[in-house]
Amino acid sequence: MTYIDIAYYSDLYGAIDPSDFKRLSFDACRKVDNYTTGVDGVRKLSVAFPTDEYAAESVRRCVAKVLNLMHQIEQAEKYAASLNGYVETESGLRGKVISSVSAGNESISYAVNHQTATEIDKAVSDPAARERLFARTIAEYLSGYADANGVNLMHMGPYKPRRYTC
Repeated sequence: MTYIDIAYYSDLYGAIDPSDFKRLSFDACRKVDNYTTGVDGVRKLSVAFPTDEYAAESVRRCVAKVLNLMHQIEQAEKYAASLNGYVETESGLRGKVISSVSAGNESISYAVNHQTATEIDKAVSDPAARERLFARTIAEYLSGYADANGVNLMHMGPYKPRRYTC
């Protein structure tokens, strides 16, 4: 289940390729679902999506932010691969092809930027840092909000609805 559409995402973060959005939106929703599913396996957002508009907007913005982080990480991975002499083709990563070589003092080199690493840079190189980034982002957006049955979205215990709907 996707909680946002491409128009919603684009309004917040700008244009994205529709195929990237389709793939990453599923992954972002799945990631948010994983962090809002308790020990009994009840996916709160699927069972009782928040009816409070502020909480519902927080869920949508959370998914959009997670999707944006995933997109940034993916772009950074592609860029890092290009710095290491690789290009991505339809059949995977391939070494760059040198079309001409000059004699004399000319040489080909790949520049590497050694500035302070951002959270995205750390997430590219460290899967644990990536998960911490997602966990912190989801907690920032969803802490303190309840689903339609009054259960806190970040509650990881057994699902016990506080409100019953008929």
